[in-house]
Amino acid sequence: MDWSLYSFIQKPAYQVLLFLLVTPILIFIFRPKNSDKAWFIAVCVFVVFLVINAGLLWFAERPWRYCFYSIGSAIVYILIIAIGMRGMLRVLKLESSEENAMAFLILIYQPFLLLLVMVVKWMVMKWY
Repeated sequence: MDWSLYSFIQKPAYQVLLFLLVTPILIFIFRPKNSDKAWFIAVCVFVVFLVINAGLLWFAERPWRYCFYSIGSAIVYILIIAIGMRGMLRVLKLESSEENAMAFLILIYQPFLLLLVMVVKWMVMKWY
């Protein structure tokens, strides 16, 4: 089993773990003044996760498997971060209306982004 950094980061589950660690760190570093800004930071980290995840699809050996694992991993990420954000908001003593959790609806665009990368990769492979 190859344990290089590339093989580690290539797996969607490990990408989720990495970004689950980055999210609270960034929230505690930036110390948002209200829950809206805390959720905004979490959503920005999630968007970066989606972009990196889709970019790494280009190099996946089994793109369809990677695509479905990515979607599942993103759902797990959202479930864990939604629970974690409640705790972080309490620790930071920020009042929350729980409305910004809807910002994670960005997830519906992930399959489109992954399929777009797969189509572009297929076109490049066909032409060259």
